[in-house]
Amino acid sequence: MSTQNGPGYLGYQPTLEPLKLTTGASFVQTIQPSDGAVFPNGTTVSIVLTAPGGTAIGAWPATVTSNAAAWTVPAAICDDIPANSRYTMLVTYPTSPATTYAWYAGTVIRT
Repeated sequence: MSTQNGPGYLGYQPTLEPLKLTTGASFVQTIQPSDGAVFPNGTTVSIVLTAPGGTAIGAWPATVTSNAAAWTVPAAICDDIPANSRYTMLVTYPTSPATTYAWYAGTVIRT
């Protein structure tokens, strides 16, 4: 139950943003922890993709350093992702047990 001042939901809410893929172009993206924070050693970040019908397409793991998570996915792979697919960016922290958050989620847009 939510209160008047409550957020109206339970659980962590990812940032909802489209993932724009351009035919013939690689997906190149770098994200950083906010407010000077760092990714602890052993953190993983991955973009998980599903087709419009819900079938798993695959995952794009990031190269993670303490200051950034970065992707360079070749166009040959990106071009196979259909419009209106869904993605979720998952970050997993090396706690015991591991803690995974859906950091971003949304729809794939093709240009």
